[in-house]
Amino acid sequence: MRFRKLYPDVEVYEIPITEMGDEELKEVSAEMSLGLSLKEMKNIASFFREREGRNPTDIELQALGQAWSEHCCYKSSKAILKATIFGIEAPQAILAVKEDAGVVEFDDEWAYVTALESHNHPSAIVPYGGAATGVGGILRDVLCMGAQPIALTDPLFFGLLDYPSNRLPRGVKHPKYITAGVVAGIRDYGNRVGIPTVAGMVAFHPGYVGNPLVNVGCIGMVRKKKIVRSRVGGVGDYFVLA
Repeated sequence: MRFRKLYPDVEVYEIPITEMGDEELKEVSAEMSLGLSLKEMKNIASFFREREGRNPTDIELQALGQAWSEHCCYKSSKAILKATIFGIEAPQAILAVKEDAGVVEFDDEWAYVTALESHNHPSAIVPYGGAATGVGGILRDVLCMGAQPIALTDPLFFGLLDYPSNRLPRGVKHPKYITAGVVAGIRDYGNRVGIPTVAGMVAFHPGYVGNPLVNVGCIGMVRKKKIVRSRVGGVGDYFVLA
């Protein structure tokens, strides 16, 4: 599929989705590896047609593909989370499922900050980097609430280490390779920043051959009066790009 280059010296292309039918929209999603459904592609096309009056660029579509991915927006599990986790109210909860990490009362002066996330598919593609950035991301979430991280935990789920190589789906890395890379990524990132991994678990099952579960958790401590809100406060706030 050919796209129109917008600038002679810059690799930016116009993707004419506002003029496309269903089959063409599905082809664009597949060709650009966007991972977007037909419904999502039609919503994007409608937005650019009716609100923007133009076609999107390839950069805009790639950004939407990332933002609407399962990894970034939990689109398949969001309904379950809303029904079971969001909106939890408890007397000891200072901030529960409202910002980058949860904040729970520890005593009159202190609170503890905790967060958990997964880096599943990134670790299936690049095991070392996927796991390492998972640790980095969860440390960031605790730090941005004003807390000092003190410990990490890593519940991990992999395919069988002796899984026959000739039965691997196309493009899937062997569980032994994934396991070694994930463990090394967690070890190296945690050791380099000096935050110990104090708990975790490892399980092996054929169901995780195609995609491991790489969960990373962090807990930190913060004085209540020094809790930092991760949301924008309003007019007059400064943004620092470092």
